[in-house]
Amino acid sequence: MLFVSILTSDRARDPELWATIWQGSPPPSVNLIGAYNLGNDKRVFIWEGESVADTQFMDRFNEVGVLETSPAFDRTSGWRAAFAKDIDTFRNNLMAGRPSAGHSVESTVDLRSRGMNAPNRHAARAAARQWVAEQESAGG
Repeated sequence: MLFVSILTSDRARDPELWATIWQGSPPPSVNLIGAYNLGNDKRVFIWEGESVADTQFMDRFNEVGVLETSPAFDRTSGWRAAFAKDIDTFRNNLMAGRPSAGHSVESTVDLRSRGMNAPNRHAARAAARQWVAEQESAGG
């Protein structure tokens, strides 16, 4: 499973952080995909793990800061389609993941299309609220 962890730590304690992480070996199932230092006191780790031992290994960061970890679900293709304004690729990706969910796919595409075709961000949010109201009235 893919995880994203955000470590908030006092940079003055970095020597303790390095000593802690270099001590001992991670379980073989921990796979560090990326580690990023942000421009403040936060670091982001993207990693894969399979067991409690994996999360316990990562938990050692809590000894020198606060580590917040969440499972992560790859939605890159959908975001790429949104950035590119490629509604057809978005629809095709949804259909590939849920071939029997035609109505819900079209409804999901309709929401994105309304936002994409709105003249500005304010109108896009108004269109989204209208879409929500339509969904609620159709379902209830």
